Amino acid sequence: MHMEGVILQRTASIRASLLGHGLYGRLNSLEDFRVFLEHHVYAVWDFMSLLKALQRQLTCTEVPWVPRGDARARALINEIVLGEESDTGCGEVPTSHFELYLRAMEEAGANTGPVRCFVDRISRGGTLDEANQEAGVPVCARRFMEHTFHVIRTRRVHEIAAAFTYGREGVIPGLFGEIVARLDRESAGALSIFRQYLERHIVLDGEEHFQAGERMVSVLCEGDPRRVDEAACSAREALEVRLAFWDAIPTGAGFCGSTLRKKDF
Repeated sequence: MHMEGVILQRTASIRASLLGHGLYGRLNSLEDFRVFLEHHVYAVWDFMSLLKALQRQLTCTEVPWVPRGDARARALINEIVLGEESDTGCGEVPTSHFELYLRAMEEAGANTGPVRCFVDRISRGGTLDEANQEAGVPVCARRFMEHTFHVIRTRRVHEIAAAFTYGREGVIPGLFGEIVARLDRESAGALSIFRQYLERHIVLDGEEHFQAGERMVSVLCEGDPRRVDEAACSAREALEVRLAFWDAIPTGAGFCGSTLRKKDF
């Protein structure tokens, strides 16, 4: 079995739990969706840090420049960075997906104050803990980001790449698009920008970037069974943390998390 098949097989049950999570069925109103956006936006932000951690390790970002690492891995990560940080498919002006997400939140009437405060504190040299405290970031979002930065600080590059590829890409089900479309109709277009964001996510993250990520992980594992095993463990751990995050978002009356999650631990 190819490396990609091994990792997908090792993460199949937890990916199924994410794709069938009860959270999606509880997004029954625009208010529910605003709550979701105000939590999920932190995962959109720290995705970029995970991406940049990979670019920093796989390419040379210092001056003077020297060639670094495998040219195939460099090409793959640079291709992904271009799409995520400067997407030209979202309108006339290139934008990052995080900035597009903020615009979608504003259109939907979600509160962007806390996340803007959070990013501002980071931009002024604050630590993650300081930014979390100052912005009042929800506990479940804090835990999710803490895991991301733990991976960045402590894991080898093939493990970071696996967490990025298998833990972030392709874990939003088709059902989500149908829910968003219904809520957009019911709210007279309050989610039109988010629908655009979701379309770009499906085209780039779910298809092109996922495939590029798989190739990148394969290049970095170099056919070494130990590295493949480490990559699979990292991928599964990232998905478990995402599942715990989904369980904790307080969306919908009586929300108590996924019943599927109990089978996977």
